[in-house]
Amino acid sequence: MRKGTFKSFFLLLSTCIFVGAAISSFTAELTPYSKVTGNVKNQLLQDVTLLQQQAKQLTAQLQLLEKQQTSVAAVQAAFAETETAYKQVEYLLEYLDPQLAKNLNGAPLPRVVVEQQNYQTLQFTEPSFRTFPPEGLQVLEEMLFAEELTPETAQEALALAYMLQENMLLFANSLPKLTLTDKQLLESLREELVRAMAMGITGFDEPAAGKALENTAMALQPVLAAVQRYERTTTGAARTRSATAAQYLQKAIQYLQQHPNFDTFDRLHFIRELADPAYAALTALQQELLREPASAAKPVHDHASSLFSADFLQPGYYAKQDQRAQQPELVELGNLLFFDPALSANNQRSCASCHSPQKGFADGLARSVAFDFKGNVKRNSPTLLNAMFSTAYFWDGRAQYLQDQVPDVVVNTDELHGDYKEVEQKLQQSPAYKQLFRRAFSGESGSTLTTNNINRAIAAYVQQLVALDSPFDRYMRRQTEQLPDAAKRGFNLFMGKAACGTCHFAPVFNGTVPPRFTESETEVLGVPATADFAHASLDSDPGKAGVIPAEAWQHSFKTPTVRNAAVTAPYMHNGAFATLEEVVEFYELGGGIGLGLDVPNQTLPGDPLNLTVQEKLDLIAFMETLTDTTAASSAPERLPKFSTKANLNNRKVGGSY
Repeated sequence: MRKGTFKSFFLLLSTCIFVGAAISSFTAELTPYSKVTGNVKNQLLQDVTLLQQQAKQLTAQLQLLEKQQTSVAAVQAAFAETETAYKQVEYLLEYLDPQLAKNLNGAPLPRVVVEQQNYQTLQFTEPSFRTFPPEGLQVLEEMLFAEELTPETAQEALALAYMLQENMLLFANSLPKLTLTDKQLLESLREELVRAMAMGITGFDEPAAGKALENTAMALQPVLAAVQRYERTTTGAARTRSATAAQYLQKAIQYLQQHPNFDTFDRLHFIRELADPAYAALTALQQELLREPASAAKPVHDHASSLFSADFLQPGYYAKQDQRAQQPELVELGNLLFFDPALSANNQRSCASCHSPQKGFADGLARSVAFDFKGNVKRNSPTLLNAMFSTAYFWDGRAQYLQDQVPDVVVNTDELHGDYKEVEQKLQQSPAYKQLFRRAFSGESGSTLTTNNINRAIAAYVQQLVALDSPFDRYMRRQTEQLPDAAKRGFNLFMGKAACGTCHFAPVFNGTVPPRFTESETEVLGVPATADFAHASLDSDPGKAGVIPAEAWQHSFKTPTVRNAAVTAPYMHNGAFATLEEVVEFYELGGGIGLGLDVPNQTLPGDPLNLTVQEKLDLIAFMETLTDTTAASSAPERLPKFSTKANLNNRKVGGSY
């Protein structure tokens, strides 16, 4: 995320180090299939030892710099060697201990740790949280490659280097006890390829040194080495799969090495022709060796053959209760409830009032009209298409699940202004609804028409609003060779020079972070109150800080998907921008800071992107190819009837406003 240095937090020596002492993973240990895992582990031990040595060299150089006995260039060179050594172990370190990886190479932003958290009920008046300064390689890079390295900054960098050594020691000490399995290794290889495609080539973790492509090539070298070990030790179909993966990996690495210019690198070609086919071969190899059914307990589908497969992410993973494939009866019930104004206090407003299928499940307004027509709701209604691929809902991220988002909307006085007891009583008057609830929850005892089941049903309906069959998706899946040249250039800009892809991550192009897709980010952009850039004023909405009053979260908002952006204007949490041209221009200028606003915690750098007029048009052309509104026909033809409330039987599908 083109993140600028957050300069207010550097109490480094008093910082607690949050590191998982034990190695963890998504998988249980299995008996190793071959000698491959043992050889890989031995190589990992050597590479971690090298990483520790390079980190010590960096610390030594910083100590000399503090005494003015070496040059900044020498320190930068030592940092580069350390970063290269990290890339050699990245694939397994980040897989085995993702929390430690955040400390070693996390984003250069403060970390807010909420110690007493209940976003849904907010039963506390003073939320307990602590803010820790950023640490790791990305923070060091911003410091060491800044225009000027001051003595004060050098001291801070030295403290960070010591912390880096301590964190590396934790991982090194845990390694000898590790029994590495084929499943762990193969999954880590696939994750590293996703990391390369969705993060490495975007410069996500290269904020200053300009070596993103070089380091991505370095990170893929051990992946290739492991695959070649499988090629040498397997037979039959497994050898064929590993040979194919090795071939594509070799070409991918060569392409990175031969095209080092960040701004002109053809990311579309790299992903479609090289990295994604390597991912498909690795998936096939894993299936061949392990022969296991896909697990529903993680976001990425075990059998997905492409980053842009329609099933790459599993919607069920993000559900709170109904994590298996949604039963048609449950989705049908949720569909009816979503479009039924009976959930509102006046029987005239439904969920679809603000999330209309004909408008990409948004409503085309900056902010929806309030329930009583007196004013507007607080924030813009975003699209619900692909909304389920997230672990943070609402613009301020206060809900973790779709199911927990529903009640806030139903009871909100500006939205449906409903009361669940009244809604339950109302629906009980409909024999059709009672039967629908019994069918949808047939395996449960007791009354099925409950508040929780209302929420579950609506969440199940929204959960299946998957829209991943756009022209761009079909091109990336090789279902067509047709994609406008402007869109191709736009994708390369999106993932490169324009830096959109460092916050809007492929493949959903939202804030859910690759390669595991288990957390969703919020960003501080400094969004103005209006699109009048010449007379800009910062929007007063505190965003996430309105839930947890951390300084780092002031004006922080969820990163939404840019899929279907062409049909879901206006944009931003306040609907300030009416067109994609205004959105692109806002980023071109450097966000709020670039507009001259006081946004000290802005996560978007305030420097301009220096995009040409044609490049801006190309960016928009790419976003237009992400349009998929096939779910627009999902509204029911009619709503269930009521036996004792005949006046409700003429209610309009989707509400009257």
